[in-house]
Amino acid sequence: MVRVVLLLVALVAMTSVADAAALRIEGADPEVEMGKYLNLHIVYEGESAVGSADLQQWADDFFIDVRGSDTENLLSGSIRTTQQVRLYPRATGEAVLERIALGGAVAGPLRVTVVPAVRNGIDGTPRWLPLPERVWQGQAFEIAVDMALMHPSNHIALDDVVLPGFDVQPLPRQTDSRDGVEVVRLRWRVTALDPGGHRLELPPIEQRGRGRWRFHLRVPEIRVVPLPSYLPPSVPVGKVTLESALVRGDGQQYWQVYIRNRGRLPDASYGLRAALAGAAGTDPDRLGVAEVETDPETGIASQRYQVPLPEWSFGWGDGPAITVRYFDTGAGQLTETTTRLPPAWRMPTYAALVLSLVSLLLLAASGALLLRTARRWLARRKFRQQVDLAGDAHALRRLLVTSTGHHTVTDWAATQCDPAAIETAALINEACFSAGTWLDPATLKKRVREIRMW
Repeated sequence: MVRVVLLLVALVAMTSVADAAALRIEGADPEVEMGKYLNLHIVYEGESAVGSADLQQWADDFFIDVRGSDTENLLSGSIRTTQQVRLYPRATGEAVLERIALGGAVAGPLRVTVVPAVRNGIDGTPRWLPLPERVWQGQAFEIAVDMALMHPSNHIALDDVVLPGFDVQPLPRQTDSRDGVEVVRLRWRVTALDPGGHRLELPPIEQRGRGRWRFHLRVPEIRVVPLPSYLPPSVPVGKVTLESALVRGDGQQYWQVYIRNRGRLPDASYGLRAALAGAAGTDPDRLGVAEVETDPETGIASQRYQVPLPEWSFGWGDGPAITVRYFDTGAGQLTETTTRLPPAWRMPTYAALVLSLVSLLLLAASGALLLRTARRWLARRKFRQQVDLAGDAHALRRLLVTSTGHHTVTDWAATQCDPAAIETAALINEACFSAGTWLDPATLKKRVREIRMW
């Protein structure tokens, strides 16, 4: 029985409070343009002072800019609290200001139509480009907003973008003309740092010039998936590329490798230092590793590695293979890429001197052999010319004896390598010393020419 009485007393008290309190929303126009705002006054009247109304249920459709709050005492003894609020729409279309409650009183809902910001037939409402719904932790991707200038003299103003859970790098704006309208693309390269769901809320984008608009865009949400626990922290995330070259500096040659990634790079990529040191046969501490640099135009991060050539290097075939592992965000798994170092020649100084000396000796021997061969060829050529000038067998015999330094033709034939020389010498002796024997000199000269002399 006591519980029933207490319940009735509580209901009466609540009804009295509700009857004494009033909440209303003033200044809510039924239509608002993107880039402009609704100027609202949320008025509460009641017997006691209250705080501010909770407006977060409007935050998905509007950016809420609370300008201030005033409290005054009325002659009736009630207290009036007025909260000044500006609501910037985030998207075009129909929006609803849901009910709000304060001090036991309720106001709303209210319907609002949001229209595009159009001037001179140009819709200047900024729009998000498509975004991924899910990315990997450490993955870099590009976000962008397109915005048409409603007058050629207009310009766009935007504060620095800060997105919790992401590393943000601004990229150069791109300007394009579409059907005679200048469209500006605002771009950023962002890298996911922390796993979980994250909202991408840009600062207000203002278009100024012939008019002024302040745009607050809708806030998309992206889920960041954590990397597998087995990945070392030095493994790059995203598709990397390797580029190798042979360079010279400080009086010696180096293998140089550039690693690039459309995103972040660790201070030292996993396995690359060890692979280069192994190819050069040196200690990893001898490698030169530059700091990671990021191109502000493209957002591509790069890092340079250098290692001196090994003491012995033979530049034939392909150079050593260098492999780097990275986490492929498209496939969601660990993969690798490979490049080959350029082939190069290198040897110690003492070996180079010995090789140079041997080369000089071989060159000298080759020169001497060539000179000897040339002299023999010239002598043979001269001898054959003299053979052609011989008029008879006696002249041919004298030539063979005197030009070769032998006493007889038979001695000359004995020194020749060709067995036909002995037969030819016998024919020449027969033609010169046998009475009644005549042999055609042309036949004899032909036989001499055919002998492989010396």
